[in-house]
Amino acid sequence: MNQNLKSTFFVLSLLLLCFQGRAQDFQFSQFYAAPLYLNPALTGISQETRMGSVYRKQWPGLDYQFTAFTAYLDHYSFDHKSGVGLSVSSFSEEFLKLNTSDISGYYAYNLQLSERVAFQLGTQISYIQKRGTLENLLFGDQIDVFNQALFPSSADAVGGLEPFSYFSVGLGGVFTWDKLWIGISGHHLNRPNLAFYVRDGQTQHWPKYSIQAGYTIPLDDPEFWEEGSGKFVHLMANYKRQGPFQFVDAGLQVLLNQLVIGVGFRSLPIQSDLPKRESVIGLVGLNLSSGLAFGYSYDYPISDVGSQTLGSHELSLRYQFFYGSPKSRGQRSRVLPCFSYLR
Repeated sequence: MNQNLKSTFFVLSLLLLCFQGRAQDFQFSQFYAAPLYLNPALTGISQETRMGSVYRKQWPGLDYQFTAFTAYLDHYSFDHKSGVGLSVSSFSEEFLKLNTSDISGYYAYNLQLSERVAFQLGTQISYIQKRGTLENLLFGDQIDVFNQALFPSSADAVGGLEPFSYFSVGLGGVFTWDKLWIGISGHHLNRPNLAFYVRDGQTQHWPKYSIQAGYTIPLDDPEFWEEGSGKFVHLMANYKRQGPFQFVDAGLQVLLNQLVIGVGFRSLPIQSDLPKRESVIGLVGLNLSSGLAFGYSYDYPISDVGSQTLGSHELSLRYQFFYGSPKSRGQRSRVLPCFSYLR
């Protein structure tokens, strides 16, 4: 292979890296199980102390998979009408060993507009690091066409990808009623540079904007079971836009005392000209009275990606409790029922 062609191949590889770097943030199917990652204004929204995590394994049927993990801790102070939180996340792609890790701090303030309506405003500051390698790339001089063989290494000297870091800023707001909440959030609003090879400042992060909503329907019809039986239907949706991509996630959950079952759709496209990659989601979980909750969901792709990917698996775990004075614990009745699946 001549030098010009080698250089062209190398540049194309770097362009691929830059494109992946500017692509969408990783998304969880159980987006409500990672509330701080979803919207910084959800920090402390349960008015309790929460800790939780979500793990996702995407497309295990392929040789190279995608994995994601996030863990969070948040606490609400009644005295300061504020929530504070901390989260750590990691997202990995196995082919080029691309990894994005971050640690984020959160603050939210609660403004009570009336007895039944409140607005919460939140902010987020993240420190993010990216790393990767080029060891799995295949160059033309490694291919022996006549003998149908591959050489183990290339004559080209290809350096590694130096890790780099940046800060990202996010904002969000949430309106809450008794059984309804609506939130809006923006991430990477400072548009940081995020490429291993920066050129002319054209590798700025696409901001991500999203609108979320949830509605809770109590199932306390005395014709079927006693009033206040702990049975609810939760409807939820999340619209997100990042760069040219626009998608909607939607779901329905039924809480029957401590058992949770649900269905949903992931990544329903808004634009018809984008490649379709939507999935149907099935979920089962437990929401215990002790404050411990567990959920498992499976994504079955119904798009061109195909069933050979074997879908995606996602696990979520959460524990919540009241921390503070007995007076604060006595305010448990103030917790909004519309957040029983976020709590």
